[in-house]
Amino acid sequence: MPGPAHLLDGTPNQDAFCVSGIKGGWCIAVADGLGSRSLSHLGSRKAVQLFQQLARSQADIGHEGVGLVLRDSWLAHFSASHKSYETTCLWARVNADGYGLAGQAGDGLLLVRSGGEFSVVTSQRQGFGNQTLTLAQADKQTTSSVEFQLSSPGDGVLLMTDGISDDLIPEHLESFFEAIYRRQVRSSKRQMRQWLARELNGWSTPRHGDDKTMAGIFRRD
Repeated sequence: MPGPAHLLDGTPNQDAFCVSGIKGGWCIAVADGLGSRSLSHLGSRKAVQLFQQLARSQADIGHEGVGLVLRDSWLAHFSASHKSYETTCLWARVNADGYGLAGQAGDGLLLVRSGGEFSVVTSQRQGFGNQTLTLAQADKQTTSSVEFQLSSPGDGVLLMTDGISDDLIPEHLESFFEAIYRRQVRSSKRQMRQWLARELNGWSTPRHGDDKTMAGIFRRD
């Protein structure tokens, strides 16, 4: 969802996302281009496109390897000019049996509930608040990743960019996750999209000007 401040000044939406079915399962990704980079809206779009391709073509790749392969593919696409396209990226893939992996390079928030157990996968931010790690800088030390199984109703994985995550209270993350799941259970796809659009457009917190994107996969039965 484009942020109101960006709409007013004509700045392109620097967030991007994908939601795609893959062989009975699903893959999702969200990315947030750096505001200080002139072409970051193109970098974020390419990041989610490349993850979609990776999720479909390399089903056997381990969770720790996804970020590195995605980084290399992204850098190869933009080559020496990549700094103009810098972006963060979060991703998840779940197969038809509920087994999945997820990961994150840069800011945002990655939440997982597996077997009824809730966890925050995102590592605590290091360094100064105005420093953002990007997909281009991803390595085993800076990339968070996890394997999980969606085995119980209510299990799921939820990704969001920092336009949302920076405004959430850490102690309330599980209840936020549960609220999204409960709304999704009682809504059609169209109704869920409409509800999310209303919620994000009406976001009434200090960083309301930022772009906001969220994607999730849940087990309903």
